[in-house]
Amino acid sequence: MRYAIPISNRRIAPRCTFAESLLLLVVSQNRIKSQQTYNMAGYGLLSLAKALAENRIDTLICGGISRENRAYLELQNIDIIDNVASTVDDIIESLRNGLLHPGYGLGGRQVKSTVGDTKAALAAGQVDLIDCLACQNRVCLRGQNCLDSRLDFPKPAKEDRRICEASMDIACERERTLCRLSELVYFCLEMKYRKIGIAFCIDLLEPTEILVRVLRRFFEVAPVSCKVGGIHLADPYGSESSVDKTGEDRYDVACNPIGQAEILNHMHTDLNVIIGICMGADCVFSRYSQAPVTTLFVKDKSLANNPIGAVYSDYYLKEAASASVQRT
Repeated sequence: MRYAIPISNRRIAPRCTFAESLLLLVVSQNRIKSQQTYNMAGYGLLSLAKALAENRIDTLICGGISRENRAYLELQNIDIIDNVASTVDDIIESLRNGLLHPGYGLGGRQVKSTVGDTKAALAAGQVDLIDCLACQNRVCLRGQNCLDSRLDFPKPAKEDRRICEASMDIACERERTLCRLSELVYFCLEMKYRKIGIAFCIDLLEPTEILVRVLRRFFEVAPVSCKVGGIHLADPYGSESSVDKTGEDRYDVACNPIGQAEILNHMHTDLNVIIGICMGADCVFSRYSQAPVTTLFVKDKSLANNPIGAVYSDYYLKEAASASVQRT
């Protein structure tokens, strides 16, 4: 069996079409007969497909792969083991032991998995290895229970049931397609919320002002900036301010997600809406918020606040892959 592994810096590449090289392995009876490195001439599906064909590869072991790329390679009679996240040495060891599977490296225990049959995985006690992307049957989409009966979820509280029911009412709307802002308004009206908290980043001041004007037609709205409290970031020299090129004082002020949450808690908001709070700070805000939290706008400095665009861009996928390489 001939395997190919797209790698970057001795780790499997996060996206199979963005790799520094291919590790080529010949495996027989769980023994590595040979291995060599094939330098990729370029990025993209065609370069990868050419390399696989030239080296007569049977199976591609990869990280992320799009549906289109998977379909194309499968037409070339290439088997695919995807969603693998690990070092090259760990992958080779897993091949020797017959433990490699889709999702390898993403769970806590490296045991032979029954991923692809969720119920069997649960029955075997392999809850930590469930990977819904790798599932082969997806009976849940047909209204069937894909979970073992032993796994009991906590029963939702009354308020949580109301939220889920309101969410489904909006999601199942057939007569019209609502934008996210409209969904927020309809959701709050159905939940009979009266006071809405807005935890916003100062970088998104203008869209926040427009949003608040819209929401105030229906609700009492409390917008709280990420810089609330004016907490100074101490510079290496211990001063509180620096001078910019215009000769004016410039203060470096820390984000204050805990302060935002505590202020809105004291105001007894029914729902808090995140607008552009920085990655990580939004986690802290959600942790301290007593009211339910939803995100309306996400800040993305490169993609005009449209972060989903990154997964459809070769440039940004390469950027993300290089970041993971630098970290290792």
